[in-house]
Amino acid sequence: MGQIVLLDDLTINKIAAGEVIERPANVVKELLENSIDAGATKVVIEIKKGGKNLIKVIDNGKGIEREDIPLAIERHATSKIRKVEDLEKVYSMGFRGEALASIAAISKFTIISKTHDKEFGTQVICEEGNIIQAEDIPAKDGTSMIVENLFFNVPVRYKFLKQDSTEFRYIKELVQNMALANPTVSIKLINDGKLVFGTNGNGKLKDLIYLFYGKEVLENSIEVDYEEGSIKITGIIGTTLIARDTRKDQITFLNGRNIKSNLLSSSGDQAFKSGGTGIGKFGFYILNLKMPADFYDINVHPTKRDVRFKNEEDVFRVFYNAIKTSMLNREFLGNNQLEDNKKEYINKEFNFLTSNFNNKKENTSLNAFKNSNSNIEYRKPKIYNIEKNLGVEKRLLNNDTDKTNIPNSLMNKSEDEFIKREKSRKVNYKFIGILFRTYIVVEVDEDIYLIDQHAAHERLLYEQIKDNFKNKLQNNTQMTLIPEIVNLTNKEAEFVKNNVDLFKNSGFDIEEFGVNSYKINGVPDIEYKEKISNKALFMDTLDEMITGERSNFKDIEERFIATVACKAAVKANMDLTKNEVDYLINNLLILKNPYTCPHGRPTTIKFDKNEFKLDQID
Repeated sequence: MGQIVLLDDLTINKIAAGEVIERPANVVKELLENSIDAGATKVVIEIKKGGKNLIKVIDNGKGIEREDIPLAIERHATSKIRKVEDLEKVYSMGFRGEALASIAAISKFTIISKTHDKEFGTQVICEEGNIIQAEDIPAKDGTSMIVENLFFNVPVRYKFLKQDSTEFRYIKELVQNMALANPTVSIKLINDGKLVFGTNGNGKLKDLIYLFYGKEVLENSIEVDYEEGSIKITGIIGTTLIARDTRKDQITFLNGRNIKSNLLSSSGDQAFKSGGTGIGKFGFYILNLKMPADFYDINVHPTKRDVRFKNEEDVFRVFYNAIKTSMLNREFLGNNQLEDNKKEYINKEFNFLTSNFNNKKENTSLNAFKNSNSNIEYRKPKIYNIEKNLGVEKRLLNNDTDKTNIPNSLMNKSEDEFIKREKSRKVNYKFIGILFRTYIVVEVDEDIYLIDQHAAHERLLYEQIKDNFKNKLQNNTQMTLIPEIVNLTNKEAEFVKNNVDLFKNSGFDIEEFGVNSYKINGVPDIEYKEKISNKALFMDTLDEMITGERSNFKDIEERFIATVACKAAVKANMDLTKNEVDYLINNLLILKNPYTCPHGRPTTIKFDKNEFKLDQID
């Protein structure tokens, strides 16, 4: 007798349920998606015992016709597609026709539904996938789906469920995400008889951000509204002040469907680099991508969370551009004038971070950096007076101070205009002083701003060094009067040998000088000479880079440049003159990206006048 047999329908449905329904949250997902597909504007979700005892979803959608309800609980029965070609134009949340059959197979399942043109509704009760009762009853327009005793006939699956509070936490997170994706739908969540939250369905995403995340997140969020070709991306991203330790608050929707995509996660990570988050942090975002259905395949897994894009490179780039463009649209020191000419800056940032940057001669990949010593021009060394006579620069960038009084210590000498705005922001500020020898205090209108002198100068230097690095500009090395010798450990020497082009293309002129020794002939021509020696700049940069040695090459490049800028920038407790303060502020006002240092530390912090509650004296 043969060993292969056909499984019975109940067993088949239980197997399907194992793929679609892993826990109560999956039931809520399927039923809530059905409500949204039905055009509901109001949905009430009631949970008991973490969804194990009861899941009830009531909506005011179009309802199900009486004769369609028995068919709805059959496998692969759906109203959303008719043939395989329809999969390329599916915009509904569901389409596989497996969810209701799977739920009915492992619970006591009740459907009550009424269409608007009928006088009565219909109630159908199922157990283990079989209809045990069907009758007409009075009902409101819409559908109520009631799931009781989930997994009562699948004890193995029930055994692996977690505590009621944990299962409800999964449900709450899912419903919250669905509400964020559908702000025009009013959704109410009730747990064990208590209202957890209710959204008003007014279509305002910011109201939902305030409800779910609070005032701090709302105040530190940036609106995203970006369109390129047939792809439109809307939602919000967070500033560096609300960056997270995990990806938990990176939420992505595709045409309203909550999805997970390593491609989009990677694109977001790249977009938040160089200042969008701190080191080891992840950017906060809630973004909805809208694109034609034939641009992607959602039919990868029964849960429909995994997605494949037909043109991954385009989607990766557009997602990056949406985040980066929005980051550069923020106000700065009270000025909210948008910069129209951001495209070139963003494109070059993208190309640099993704190893696709091409300058006029060659690509900046690792191989292209070989034998690049010819890029360093040997010039007569500059003489720096360590008694604080730092010299002057006879060039002024949108500054009304004396043109012969600009300090070299804060000069950004990049000539590539893509890092600068077409027009400097116009800000009338009043210099108050420097707090704790660290924070520059200025008054703008009725607000007070603290400017972190280290973070601000670090951003200026970072843009300059990166510009030189990417474009392989000459004249970016300041030769020393007397070369310095540094003796390294084996690990340090190996890192320098493997990454010598990083040092050279950032402005260091170094050469081997015996075993584990290097001679420093020159350093990047941006160093704040008063406070740090050439050797210290080299060693501090090397020490910090050693910890990230196992990063990929592009991460090492970006991190190296940020480290050099950090080590060369003015530090806390360094005294700045009024001219240096003016120069620093006015150079920030002309940058396209002045908001944070490359490590994510904000350059400015704003305080409203109302935050200074001073007692009135009669």
